[in-house]
Amino acid sequence: MGHSLALYDRYSCAIFDCDGVLLDSNPVKIEAFRVALSGRDPAVVEAFIAEHRRTGGISRFEKLARFFRELAPVDAPEQATAEAVARFGEAARVGLSSCAEVPGARALIQAFAARGVAVHVVSGGAQDEVREVLEARGLDEWITGIHGSPTPKHVHLERLRESGDLLPGGVFFGDARLDMELAEAFGMSFVFVAGVSDWPEGRAVAEARGHLAFTDLTLA
Repeated sequence: MGHSLALYDRYSCAIFDCDGVLLDSNPVKIEAFRVALSGRDPAVVEAFIAEHRRTGGISRFEKLARFFRELAPVDAPEQATAEAVARFGEAARVGLSSCAEVPGARALIQAFAARGVAVHVVSGGAQDEVREVLEARGLDEWITGIHGSPTPKHVHLERLRESGDLLPGGVFFGDARLDMELAEAFGMSFVFVAGVSDWPEGRAVAEARGHLAFTDLTLA
């Protein structure tokens, strides 16, 4: 695994995003948004998806609520949002069950766990959905906690810090600007995972701010 061996003993805890970091699932989520918004103005939907790519890490609940309140307002936005979230979830579960893992993800999680380093997944994806897919793949065996939406990422990190699970000297593996900003805000090192990220300028931005960036989790 290249020079990644040094990482195992460098950090006190490890936080992983899921989509684009553990799983090559960003395309799954984009297609799920198209399914969820089927029948809506295609131009507005594609503009929404372009915005989604720029704002990784924010939950579908928040994004779809914005769609029906601001981008394509309807008379009953709460109902429209709930129905779209349900359609999204059904489409996403199918894609998540078959999408590839990011190279090196499984081995890196196992290596941290083998050294007694707590591993938490903090995702913008629906919590039950993320837990289901990681359990089905057997990855949960090495993960201390799996946390997702509708609770925002920053709230999960605050709770982990309060419980003592988010220790000084930790690392956050992410593929979105939000992940980087949260790592900085919580005093963690940040590793940008670039290979299947929807943030095209992420590597350059992360490296300019002094963070590590790798194509995948083989870290080579």
